[in-house]
Amino acid sequence: MPTLYVQEQGAKVRKKDQQIIVTKDDRTLREVPMAQIDQVVLMGRGVHISTALLVDLLERGVPVTLTNQHGNRHYATLTAGPSRFGELRTAQMAFVTTPERALALAQSIVQAKLANQRALLAATRWHAAATAVGRIDAALARLVTATTLDSLRGHEGDAAAAYFGAWKTSLPPSWGFDGRSFYPPPDPVNALLSFGYTLALHDVLTAIQITGLDPYLGTFHVIEAGRPSLALDLLEEFRPLLVDRLVLDLLQTNAIPIQRFVHPPQRPEAVYLDAAGRATFVERYEALLQSKIVLPTGEQTAFRQVLLVQARAAARVMRGEQERYIGFTPVQR
Repeated sequence: MPTLYVQEQGAKVRKKDQQIIVTKDDRTLREVPMAQIDQVVLMGRGVHISTALLVDLLERGVPVTLTNQHGNRHYATLTAGPSRFGELRTAQMAFVTTPERALALAQSIVQAKLANQRALLAATRWHAAATAVGRIDAALARLVTATTLDSLRGHEGDAAAAYFGAWKTSLPPSWGFDGRSFYPPPDPVNALLSFGYTLALHDVLTAIQITGLDPYLGTFHVIEAGRPSLALDLLEEFRPLLVDRLVLDLLQTNAIPIQRFVHPPQRPEAVYLDAAGRATFVERYEALLQSKIVLPTGEQTAFRQVLLVQARAAARVMRGEQERYIGFTPVQR
């Protein structure tokens, strides 16, 4: 269990000896050895963590992430101070403010994302996939000649429209998917996608912080207060591989039935997973992250480790130790 998720409102998370104890109403919900945890995710304002445990986790280098109760909105990730990474972050600042270098990194990320979208669509054998793949191929051809980040974003947007257009045409109408819409999610498919992207963002943030980069200084996503731009950048190539793939599998196998989606009374236009649905999604997501994947070198490693491999590659590029960032696309076997 590399990541401990706590979503029960009213739960208290504390330490006892070398154990993390989760309790609610004088009942013990979980006991987990601290040595087995790489990250803690607290979902909702009704989850409480003791200061003693929080300090111990930060000293161990275990980040603590805060999200809303539905898990589709990231509030903050708490980590130990980054002072030892001053040199790297100075290089990162110079990199992201140099237009041609920032554009090259963003191009590589988007190129990998589109290639992974293309591969996922081709594997579905949907009737609409062929047309969408053609439009993604056209966007891939154009993005390598993009001269500005805005034009690159336009090509990525064209590919996204084709990609999710194929989803809209091919998924059963009962799911109510009319295209990607994220806040608030208006249908079960968007609820799954938003929840999955938030979980993946937690893990990308962790990888970036382990590397020492500043998650708020990216290239493809506009730098704004409170937006983890670099984390969102590096997430892009993993959206199809990690989340979209999982969501399609859950839909096709009915592993999370329609009854697991709810409309909160305070926001009836929104659709969210209920607690049982979130638990099922988290279980499947963690299993996917722990599964083996083949690197371009031929080496096999856990999927979660690939996030760290890519964050370290970005750091090497920003230091000037590697000429170009190469986005991750799985080796086809």
